[in-house]
Amino acid sequence: MTGLAERLAPPESVPYPGEHLGLRWRTFTASDAPAVFDLIRSVEHADSSFRRTGAGEIADMIEGRFGRDWVDTIIGLDADRRICAVGIVRVLRAVDDGAHAVINAFIHPHWRGRGIGRALLYWQDGRARQMLVEAFGGQSPIPASIANFVDAHMTDRRRLYIAAGFYAKRTFQVMYRELTGGEIMPQARHGYRVVGWDDAPIDRVRDIHLRAFRDHFHSQMSPVWWDEAMNELDPRWSFIALSPEGEPVGYCLTGRPADRWAATGRTEAYVSLLGVDRDHRGKSLARVLLESSAAAAAANGMTRIGLDVDTLSASNAHGIYEHLGFVDDQAEVYYTIDL
Repeated sequence: MTGLAERLAPPESVPYPGEHLGLRWRTFTASDAPAVFDLIRSVEHADSSFRRTGAGEIADMIEGRFGRDWVDTIIGLDADRRICAVGIVRVLRAVDDGAHAVINAFIHPHWRGRGIGRALLYWQDGRARQMLVEAFGGQSPIPASIANFVDAHMTDRRRLYIAAGFYAKRTFQVMYRELTGGEIMPQARHGYRVVGWDDAPIDRVRDIHLRAFRDHFHSQMSPVWWDEAMNELDPRWSFIALSPEGEPVGYCLTGRPADRWAATGRTEAYVSLLGVDRDHRGKSLARVLLESSAAAAAANGMTRIGLDVDTLSASNAHGIYEHLGFVDDQAEVYYTIDL
């Protein structure tokens, strides 16, 4: 494979969106955080966004996730110096077998329909190419991508990405199951046991996660998914499966999405990651882990439990979750340029 510089062809310079569009752009600083947080909350409310941004993610726009990622964030200000738009480019340094950039943008509804989104995406694409080459080296043969998730109902934004050369690689269906409070903690069979997260040997469970997702279409992101899930993990609703010999062979990481609670007014648990080691599949361990999480969340007064599933998964996970009482809610589309 040719080097990153040849494949990405980064521009020498990437201008900010033009001031003729009505906004003046500059780099995001820590003092902008309160206004940016307010803007993003209003945008997500107007868009009925599924994922809601928390204070930690605002901090990530300044220094990257715990200082690991390389982030470039710019803001657009109107004539009264109000922040009306934000554009983020994040290079994932925690992933060493691929050069990956994640982009995201928030534009106040009042400023849409003027070409700002298109101009901002042009800046993000060019800046991501520059940063990837600088971060991983122009001669590096590793695969590269520039990507983002877009809610399926946001048709204008989806058209914008398609017009810019991105393609919809995967759709992730969000599913929810209502909790009645009468859920019963299940029992594993064939000598297996399910125990609470407090008894989890974290490093060994992480190894199971990496093995379980080895065949996933985007397996190189597994370490990032693990870190993100651990940030929201609620040990009350998370479990591990043990083999008859007492070795961890599966896990269910369930979180408390507090920002979505505040946005929707509903208490819920959300399964971030669920996996079983290949040699121990076919023992109903995924079902027992998931039912254990549902029962524990219901016992704590949660009204529903959610998860998302790759609609192209070869395991028929969507059908399995339907059988367990989960029903479709919103969906997210993974748009990417693979280079």
